[in-house]
Amino acid sequence: MGFLQDIAGRVEEVAAAGGKFADAFVRTAGATVAGALVFVEREIGYAQHAAKRPRSGKPGEKEGSHK
Repeated sequence: MGFLQDIAGRVEEVAAAGGKFADAFVRTAGATVAGALVFVEREIGYAQHAAKRPRSGKPGEKEGSHK
């Protein structure tokens, strides 16, 4: 009986360690994804702001053309 109890205790330890690892992994991945979403949202805001700004130059002149 002592052998089976020892193995059961070790299985519980491994399961607890695996749970801690999984918890830490999910938290880290969640923080990474959240940071990426904030970055993407900020970049979209910059792009929208830039699209609303009037372009400098003469009307009818294409951007990047030099004569």
